Amino acid sequence: MILRILLVTALFVPSVHSQTIYKVVKEDGTVLYTDVPQDGAETLEFEANTSNVADSPDIKATQQTQSRDTQPDYKVSITSPEPEATIRNNNGQFSITAATTPAFRGRYRLTFDGQPTRINSSGKFNLTGINRGAHTYHIDIIDNKGKTLASSPQQTLYLHQASVFINNN
Repeated sequence: MILRILLVTALFVPSVHSQTIYKVVKEDGTVLYTDVPQDGAETLEFEANTSNVADSPDIKATQQTQSRDTQPDYKVSITSPEPEATIRNNNGQFSITAATTPAFRGRYRLTFDGQPTRINSSGKFNLTGINRGAHTYHIDIIDNKGKTLASSPQQTLYLHQASVFINNN
C-alpha cells in the first residue's frame, strides 16, 4: 500500500527531465507505476499541463531582502546634556535624553558609570541622588529580548555640588 502511494505521488512530483512512466498491473490486481520498462507494461502519456516545474527563487537575494526589511539601521544620539557638560545641582538631580533615527518605539537602556541603570520607552531618564564628580554614560536601544539594536557613543558629564565646608558667613 505504501509503495502504491509513493508511486502515485511520484507521478505528480515535478521533474526537470521528462520521463516515460509505465503502468504495470500485477497478477494479484495491484497497480504499479514505474519508470523502468517491464513485460506487459502500459506506457502512460501525460498532457503538457501536468508538468509543474517552477524556478526556485534566488535564496541569497531573498535572505538579504528579508534581513534589511526586518531591521532598520537605527542610530542613537544623546541630546541632553552635551558631551563634557558641567551640571551644578546640590541634590544630584539632572536628566539624560536620547533621540533615534529613524524614530524608535521600543525600549531605551541607560548605562551610567558602567552599570545598566534604567530602562524605559521614552528615552528620557531623570536621575536623582547622584554624587559629585565625573560620570560616564551611554544609551542603548534594545528589542523585546534585550538584544542591543544600537548604542550612543559614551559621554562624560561633571556634577558639581557646593561643598559643606564653604562658610556662608
